[in-house]
Amino acid sequence: MKKWMSIGLIAVLALLPALLFFIAPKSEAKATNTVFVTQSWQALFSKELKANSATSDDVYVTNSEGNKVSATITLGSDKKSLIVSDLKAGSYKLHVKKLAFVQSGLNTKAHSLDFTVIEKLEAVTSKKELQQYFEAILAQEVSESRSVIETFALEDSAVNLKNSAGGESTTNNQVEGVEEGDVVVVKNGTIYTAKDSGIDVIDATDPENLKLATSLKLTENRSISKLALYDDLLIAIGNEYLQKEGTSMTIAYFYDITNPSDPRYVRKVAQEGSLQDIRVTNDTLYLIGNMHPNYWMLREGKNVDLQPKTYDSKVSNTYESLPLSKISILPNTLDSTYSLITAVDLKDGAKTSANTKGYLGGSSGLYMSEGALYLTTPVYQPSASINANKRTMDAMWVPRAVDTQVFKWGVKGTTMNFMGTTEVKGAVLNQYSMDEHNGHFRIVTTEGNTRDEKALSRNHLFILDKNLQQVGAVTDLAPGEKVYSARFMGDKAYVVTFKEVDPLFVIDVADPTKPTVLGELKIPGFSNYLHPLDETHLIGIGYDTEQRYEGYSRRNITVTTNMKMSLFDVSDFKNPKEQSSVKIGGKGSHSEVQYNPKALFRNSSYNYYGFPVVLYGAGKGDDVVYHGQGAQIYEITAENGIILKGNLVSKGKNDQYEDWENLVQRVVYVNDALYTIARNEVKSYQLSDFTPLDTLTIK
Repeated sequence: MKKWMSIGLIAVLALLPALLFFIAPKSEAKATNTVFVTQSWQALFSKELKANSATSDDVYVTNSEGNKVSATITLGSDKKSLIVSDLKAGSYKLHVKKLAFVQSGLNTKAHSLDFTVIEKLEAVTSKKELQQYFEAILAQEVSESRSVIETFALEDSAVNLKNSAGGESTTNNQVEGVEEGDVVVVKNGTIYTAKDSGIDVIDATDPENLKLATSLKLTENRSISKLALYDDLLIAIGNEYLQKEGTSMTIAYFYDITNPSDPRYVRKVAQEGSLQDIRVTNDTLYLIGNMHPNYWMLREGKNVDLQPKTYDSKVSNTYESLPLSKISILPNTLDSTYSLITAVDLKDGAKTSANTKGYLGGSSGLYMSEGALYLTTPVYQPSASINANKRTMDAMWVPRAVDTQVFKWGVKGTTMNFMGTTEVKGAVLNQYSMDEHNGHFRIVTTEGNTRDEKALSRNHLFILDKNLQQVGAVTDLAPGEKVYSARFMGDKAYVVTFKEVDPLFVIDVADPTKPTVLGELKIPGFSNYLHPLDETHLIGIGYDTEQRYEGYSRRNITVTTNMKMSLFDVSDFKNPKEQSSVKIGGKGSHSEVQYNPKALFRNSSYNYYGFPVVLYGAGKGDDVVYHGQGAQIYEITAENGIILKGNLVSKGKNDQYEDWENLVQRVVYVNDALYTIARNEVKSYQLSDFTPLDTLTIK
């Protein structure tokens, strides 16, 4: 569902006059219409307001009875926004007279904008209310198809400083104490790996004699995508298609692995729709996903179940519709997608019933700390960079700037309380562009399109308080570029942007109200992923680049060449340095770690970092030549930089390209042995010198 609808009907109606009648733009207004009592409400205008407008008689607030009320109204730094705060729960209207604007001529109009202040998010009260919500979406879609959709087109689309500790690998999680799960997990010398509709259990206690302890096989219409561990529980996250119901379910299977060679099924919990991700923290599993009901069938007058289905084997043997008391509509959304959150108490063998809640308003991004869950969703907005007279002529080529809506929940065990929502400029890259520290939420975004030469892209860092109120920001970083990676390390933020060179920005965020750029390093290439080595050193993994002349466009373009890993020294925050770097393979080489940090291998005893790789090299013209697949292990220290220690890459005699079945997915260790895990093969090596020990073929 196109998220730009969430800005509300006000923006759509306000734009139509300029689109249809080709007159000079009037003063337009945009505002979300629901906020919490702990938050401020904001209205944006296309024209600049007078400096004293917020405190003049030309701007005021009335309540539902039409009476003026006392409210704190301030003018935003952009001179085009009004911020209203200090109101009790209720319905209000902001009045802005023509005289409040700097230019108050014929093309300026007065505004009366409705908004609501609430104390808490209420549940849907009836099926009729739920149906009316989806009928409003259907009506909105019809309106769009006749106007806005014909006029606009979419643009293309607390850190854990500890390395692996103890005697075996752990998952590379973003936040200490918050487990994210992976396709391979290790416990007590046993390796569990997800494969299609089952789980292979490998006995790795003797690295010279690998054994397949057992395989858990599920039915063909199920698949396993993620595994997690909690005490003696193995949690397998999968997907199951229900033929009769015509829908898919995200399922968590629980197994007792007290005896690893004979896992015992414990229970199953499910929610309808697709999986976004999981988290395990404070003895609780959280399943986060999205579900899209068949609401369009309402057009045909059919009886449609608009409530998501859930399943809990501890409660029932049937799939049940989520009760209305567990469904809410998120503020400032008009979205047909549910965000579903299921929480399961894992203590005492996960015996208690699960708690599922549904929120109308889908999400695509996720960040979680031990006490809060943040979901993000893009908000697409019509472009204002094109003259109104050209909008119809260029109807299908107008880009949109994308912003990000942030939703926050406070979490404690299976209790989930919605805390509020806000909107920030720009699009967020991934979970590593978000962070929570000392009660403040930090987020890095890119605003605009790097290919739009008339309106350069810009990058921002916003800091929000516990109520999602902005308290500080660094804006307009690296104009014309976009964020490729970010990492927060306590009081510092590190941001990599890229278009032709790779600037690494060091930002001081110790004072949330005054974040400051301390230093900047520019080098060729870019890092897709940043990983902390220690408090003053970062590992960057990405690509090297070079400039080439393109005959078609008659200009130089930047292209990627080989993989690249860098060690950045940020001990002098004002002068970050690339202390060491290595080139990996040639043109076409790649690794899953570049887009999935779970693929990073870490061993603190040897200072090892590694990952699966597929190596290619340049051939004739633009061709690439296959060189092999496997894994590489590097020793990385602040003293000696990056040193290749284990090159576990091989190539068959007749191989012309990578073999997916034997592609290394993960590298793990148990005590003094290292293991490479592929779909059909597990290999063991001596950790100290990478001497091959054994190979287990799995069919």
